[in-house]
Amino acid sequence: MEFNIVVEPASAWSADAVIFFAFKDKDEYLPGFSSWMASDADWVAGSPALTDFSGELGSTTVIYGAGSSIQRVLLVGLGAEKDFGVEEFSQAVASVFQKCRELKFRIIGVPLPAFDGIVLEDRHEHFVVSAINGLYSFDRFKTKKNDKNELPETVRFFTEEEPTEHFSEVIFKGQVVGGATSYARDLVNLPPNIATPVYLADEAKKMAKKYGFKFKAMKRKEIIDKGMGAYASVFRGSADEPRLITLEYCPKDMEGQKPLVLVGKGVTFDTGGISLKPTGAIEDMKCDMAGAAAIFGFFQALGELKPDLPIVAILPCADNMPDASATRPGEVVTSFSGKTIEILNTDAEGRLLLCDALAYSRQFEPAAIIDLATLTGGCIIAFGWSVAALMDNSPKLENLIIESGMSVGERFWPMPLWDIYKEELKSEVADIKNIGSREGMTIHAGMFLKEFVPEDVPWAHLDIAGPAWRKKKTQAGTAGGSGFGVRTLVEIATRIDLEDM
Repeated sequence: MEFNIVVEPASAWSADAVIFFAFKDKDEYLPGFSSWMASDADWVAGSPALTDFSGELGSTTVIYGAGSSIQRVLLVGLGAEKDFGVEEFSQAVASVFQKCRELKFRIIGVPLPAFDGIVLEDRHEHFVVSAINGLYSFDRFKTKKNDKNELPETVRFFTEEEPTEHFSEVIFKGQVVGGATSYARDLVNLPPNIATPVYLADEAKKMAKKYGFKFKAMKRKEIIDKGMGAYASVFRGSADEPRLITLEYCPKDMEGQKPLVLVGKGVTFDTGGISLKPTGAIEDMKCDMAGAAAIFGFFQALGELKPDLPIVAILPCADNMPDASATRPGEVVTSFSGKTIEILNTDAEGRLLLCDALAYSRQFEPAAIIDLATLTGGCIIAFGWSVAALMDNSPKLENLIIESGMSVGERFWPMPLWDIYKEELKSEVADIKNIGSREGMTIHAGMFLKEFVPEDVPWAHLDIAGPAWRKKKTQAGTAGGSGFGVRTLVEIATRIDLEDM
């Protein structure tokens, strides 16, 4: 879908439909819509269809024109103004674009006055990202394609005055971020026989070549020879080859500066290993690499937006399968840090590959570390499907993540990592065990990871188990991978000061 800026008088605007917004239970429409009706579209003001408009969030009323270059107006409900924010706006935009596809519209017009009265920072960027997200579909393996999925073809931003250069940059950024989120969703939605660790390494290599990133992918032998015994315990039972992927982005003249390091869990399918998951809990486990996928999406955006800070990605990728070689509950392994780990549950595998990746991050001398992982079902029990858990050792980094997420409609909520939880991870035979009790399991996972973070480095762990995967279709988009985390990472990259962490 293309996004164009069209500068011409309102009388010359042409599209299959134009989009305007309105709040619920308001005596007056938003000023841009009212002004346009008064000066250029009195046929809209006189339409009985206006009486059908409810203003409910995501609702759409179609007003048909006669003898006009604007054939239809789509009036979109924003819900109650007192409840309005970026999430509501995103839902409304996604919903109206799904309606456009349903009605087979090819060209959509969006007059810039349609945004007048919408008090929301970065609303134009949100609009573009939400339009792309709302139209996302994954039909790669369907032999019969739905022709509707190619529609709409074009979005025209109509304005009577030449917009600023900044506006063009905002639209470009929205396209980049929307495309990056779609890429992350594609990776999560790919079946596990396709999106193997080797496949992900090939994707990283192609991205590195395109954007000039440094790239490396460690294979099985090198991972083992490096002493990453925790990571190796995860892939012992799998025929699919593991890969420890690193990507490095560094702007010119910033060599030698400490980078932001991102670590992403890349378990391309999680059976639970010998601690096998039951039916009902295993079918969607291709999504267990959503943390790595979010970082893949972010790095695609990084290549286009080119922020002024060095960033490193460490993506430990593996398959967790049961066979005669698989790790057994009760085994003790030695991690990359030198700490020994008693593995009591092989379905708590994400923390095992992450702990070695976190310890390995020391060689990059990080200014700060953020890891993303679909780590625990306990996170979903605590927060449901829409909120990610946040655990950290840095109030400054915690606030940055929460504020960045809220500004783009991704919610994070902190959980404590108090020393009282350490007792749960004490082992009788090793330095630490990989699980605690069921009660507080999400915190125990965070406490485990904290033990492997390089000393004195600000660090945050994002458990995205809930929001990374949609169980069913919503007004915001299709079921499956959501791309959660991509937008927050992009926002963090624009806000973070690595010299003041």
